[in-house]
Amino acid sequence: MDKEALTVFNSIFSSGSAFVYRCANDENFTMKFMAGQIEKLCGCPKSDILGNAKVSYVSLTHTEDIDRVFADVDAAIEARQNWDVAYRLSRPDGSAAWVRERGNAVYDDDGEMVYLEGLVVDASAEVNLRRELEETLQKTEADNAEILKLAENILRSVQKLSILAINAGIEAARAGKAGQGFAFLAREIKALADENNAWANRITDQMAGRDSSARDKLMRARATDQT
Repeated sequence: MDKEALTVFNSIFSSGSAFVYRCANDENFTMKFMAGQIEKLCGCPKSDILGNAKVSYVSLTHTEDIDRVFADVDAAIEARQNWDVAYRLSRPDGSAAWVRERGNAVYDDDGEMVYLEGLVVDASAEVNLRRELEETLQKTEADNAEILKLAENILRSVQKLSILAINAGIEAARAGKAGQGFAFLAREIKALADENNAWANRITDQMAGRDSSARDKLMRARATDQT
């Protein structure tokens, strides 16, 4: 990828917790290209990961999650579909971080696979939020205020992801052929935003029949976020 494209990728992710990659479909997921907040999520610079210089990406994946990741990626490749998998990264300092990865295999004109590419985002807040939301929705007498707070968190996430998708889409149009990766990126970020928005819709449904003032407050918050 040329320097201009790399600069734009790094610019898009300069303030977020996400990175894009291209890697080989091998036992190490050998990284060929990475851009974004690699060190923030992986706990080491990308120079340590590219080409398995010091560590492989697989070695950074939590041992309890790696088999599931391989299985999901292999199944998606076989079905010629995208994969969407959440897993933990085990950083060199001993800490762990939940991430979510959406990716796909890329083929040449002859139908031969040339590499895998994808988007990895910080999922720590998402995992915690979904766990809290599930617990809240399962309560018989759930607190409306707590549900509203969870909904507002999701809506803020949707807003941020939507902005990233718009930026990536604009850069794809500007970059022409070199922007094909941006187009993929924009689609994947939009998919994440759509899913989070679905969770907000679920909360709205759960609010049906409850305190009308609380429900109206949620609907007003959603309308404000969409403007």
